[in-house]
Amino acid sequence: MRLSLRTDYAFRVLIHLACNPDSRVTVRNITELHGISHNHLVKVVQHLCHAGIVQGTRGRTGGIRLAVSARNINVGHIMRLMETEKESPGACHSSGNNQCILGNACQFRHLIVQAVDAFMAFSDGMSLLDLTSGSG
Repeated sequence: MRLSLRTDYAFRVLIHLACNPDSRVTVRNITELHGISHNHLVKVVQHLCHAGIVQGTRGRTGGIRLAVSARNINVGHIMRLMETEKESPGACHSSGNNQCILGNACQFRHLIVQAVDAFMAFSDGMSLLDLTSGSG
């Protein structure tokens, strides 16, 4: 399974905010600390704000912070929110123009689907707090 850059950036933002709960952080500050694209991160932050996970304030004293407790932010939910590609994992295709010539004789596709389902079930049991040193 390969997560998109968008998901990677979302978790960088969320973990950074969870580790700094008492302050507003600017998007510029996060881009500089992580060496990532400012324009790309702005879009990710906007998506997180629209979903109600991050709260942003404009202006000279503005910034972003978590809109809810890190304990209440579900890791699996964030992955589903940020992952826009819904294609099947791996190189196996069961439909469309790129059909696998092995067809139903190969069960690899099913193995991958089960592994992704297990990963997502595990992720659903984790909160943002679990991804920080604040969890224990």
